[in-house]
Amino acid sequence: MVKKQGVPLVTLFIILGLAVLLLSPTGQTFIQGIFKKPPGIPSEELPPEGFVYTGNLKVNLAEYNIYDDSAATTTNIVAKIWHADQATLFGTVTMDGSDSITGQVNAADNGVLYLSIDHAATVIFYTLDTKTGTVNTMLTAQSPKCVDADGVLEHYFKLDLSSLTPLTAGETQKEITLNMYFMGADVSGLDWTATINPSSAALSGTAYVDLTAEGYMTSVTEGTGFKIMRVELTMPTSGNETYVEDGKVKNVWVSIGDYKWTVLSWQPGQDRYLVWEASDVTQEVNGKDLFYAKNAGTTWCTYKVHIQGANFAASAVWNPTLKITIIDPAGTISTVSETLTFTDT
Repeated sequence: MVKKQGVPLVTLFIILGLAVLLLSPTGQTFIQGIFKKPPGIPSEELPPEGFVYTGNLKVNLAEYNIYDDSAATTTNIVAKIWHADQATLFGTVTMDGSDSITGQVNAADNGVLYLSIDHAATVIFYTLDTKTGTVNTMLTAQSPKCVDADGVLEHYFKLDLSSLTPLTAGETQKEITLNMYFMGADVSGLDWTATINPSSAALSGTAYVDLTAEGYMTSVTEGTGFKIMRVELTMPTSGNETYVEDGKVKNVWVSIGDYKWTVLSWQPGQDRYLVWEASDVTQEVNGKDLFYAKNAGTTWCTYKVHIQGANFAASAVWNPTLKITIIDPAGTISTVSETLTFTDT
């Protein structure tokens, strides 16, 4: 009788180990590397290895509102595409909601172009770099750049054409679509409403007590927003600066919306805490977005100003002013202020 031979245990372990490896993310990456095929892209849609597209290219610019992904109709926003040298113009268009730029990709571009968005002539929409870069695999947001020597920085993106395949029979150009995202601007009539101006009998004691003033922004339409360029805590009332300089007030932090600043710069010459300031407050591209999202509620943009206070005189009041500097898409500056009170009772 022939004796049946089983699979050796060592061999079984090797087979199981290979199976686990090949099914793991590392194993999948290894397999993809062998066949030079990125995950999720059919092989027939990939350019040949080493291929770099040259020839005619049409770039469609689709405009969307961040609020609800509906079509955005911008006006007077100028889009320009630049060759890889970032000095030679590929093409330009003044955007109005249905836009495209057509030009010639050269060998010297090596599959790279650049896109600039000049916001300076519009007061309707802010350009959203991060969102636009996130939804377009071909686009990567870059540091802002002045491309036209007018002193105004443009929103700036790198356009990667490495995924373009050779022209097929009947094709005269390649065509791509870039989805641009914008936030509606609302900067008129903005105001703060205070909800808490704190008080405590402990403020006149020697042990520091934690207090927080709170409030929210009003007069902003849902689905729009604004950009802040500077946040400061000023001391317009004579003597208020001594509370900081004498150590009666310390460990101050400020939050507005989703932004929070815990390291504040005291500027005695101006009697203020500089909470945050853009590198250049005249350049819209440097601002921080505050957006009234759908169903966020009327108190969507809150402020909090926290202090630790002690050694106040009996019934004394420290009343700094929270002041923010706002910029509209065209670069016009305005401010919104609210006087806060921290009172010993």
